[in-house]
Amino acid sequence: MPFTAYSYRDDPAVPGFDDSRPLIIFDGLCVLCSGGVQWMLDRDPAGQSQFAIIQDPLPKALYAHYNLDAEAFDTFMVLSKGLPYTRWAGVLAAAQTLPQPWRGLGFAGRIIPDAIGDRIYDWVQRNRLRWFGSRDTCRRPSVAEKLRFLVT
Repeated sequence: MPFTAYSYRDDPAVPGFDDSRPLIIFDGLCVLCSGGVQWMLDRDPAGQSQFAIIQDPLPKALYAHYNLDAEAFDTFMVLSKGLPYTRWAGVLAAAQTLPQPWRGLGFAGRIIPDAIGDRIYDWVQRNRLRWFGSRDTCRRPSVAEKLRFLVT
């Protein structure tokens, strides 16, 4: 389903936020998700992207805007240039926010059809908590990471 770029800006239910950099929304309780964010932070010291946890109000409002269930959290989202990318497209969009060689892998990943990439994504997503576990509290940014996180 095609979306209009920045349509959330006209949605009164979505609080205003700095959308000048890609926003990666992840599950702050999921060990795999939090580990993935830490991996990205370690590889992108210049800060090309920002992060938010789905358990906060702004990400929940964005999910509602795009008719996604924030409570079920069956996909993370990358919001880039005002457009949402989820599942396999989200993985590729997240990689494209990183410096090389990771950015190149995000573009190269397009050779995998979405139907196959989405199936792999869904399989990992369904099993992530069982395989990797969950935290008792949401992953929050350290003092050094604070400028990279939207905390609402």
